[in-house]
Parts: sequence; C-alpha cells; structure tokens
Amino acid sequence: MIFNPVNRLIIYNTMVYIDDTDLASVIQERFLDDSTANIAGDDSILTDLEQKAIDYVVSYITGIYNTNIIFSTDTPLRNGVLRQIIAQIVVYRAIRRNAARKVPEDYVTLMTDSTKQLERIQAGKMALPGLPLITAQDGTTASLMTGNNRNDDFFI
Repeated sequence: MIFNPVNRLIIYNTMVYIDDTDLASVIQERFLDDSTANIAGDDSILTDLEQKAIDYVVSYITGIYNTNIIFSTDTPLRNGVLRQIIAQIVVYRAIRRNAARKVPEDYVTLMTDSTKQLERIQAGKMALPGLPLITAQDGTTASLMTGNNRNDDFFI
C-alpha cells in the first residue's frame, strides 16, 4: 500500500515486476477486472498471479541470468521482453481462473508464445540485453557446457 500525497490516494499496487500499463498492453482493463474480481483497489489476485509467473520465468532463465538481481524486491531490473512475457502469463492465468470450460484461443496463444520465447532465451537464441548474466568467481560469463556420452556406434 502506497500513499500518494499529490492526489491523497492510497494505491494498492503491490506487483513487483510489472504494472497496470504492462497488463493494459495485453488486455483491456475491464476484461481483466472481470477476471480477477478486484475489490476496491485490492490487487492481491494479480500479485499472486504475477509472483507465480515470475517463478515460471525464473525456472527457464535461472541457469543463464542472475535472477536474484533481476527480480529483486527492492529495485528489480526491468526488461521489456520479460515484462511482456510476464504480463501475457498473468493475463492468461487470470482468464483461466474464471473459465468454466474453455479458455478462448487467443489467450491460449499468449501462454504458448510466452513459453516459446522463454525456451528461445533458455537455448541462447534470444538475449535479454541489459540484464546480468551469471558470472563465475573470476568474472567470466561462460555458458554451461553440456554433453552426451552415449555412443551408439561404439567408436571414438
């Protein structure tokens, strides 16, 4: 809860990484309000959905980017791509929350597009400029190496 002395209003915006403008870029406010049943400015449902979306994003990028710094509660490092991905996930889950039978296809597309983008980031095909990479003790940002020791042809 934040008190705005200029307008003498109490603002209940407790979302950490995204804000209302990010959500408005994905969905009209009235549709989102209907889906989250906001009561007198209380956005606890959106805050919970955002935290779960952040956890989902972290599960994809944690091996590449320093997520403790990016999603710090004090001063998070905002990136346009991550803000869009998280907003799309929040909107999908908000609509899914009230969908009795089936979520409309355009909202399902939001979730699948977000997941595809996260997979591209995870694979190194898409970068998040301006965000800190995981660094080693010596300051290098070498990516993790993976390999396969299976040799079906039994030769070196």
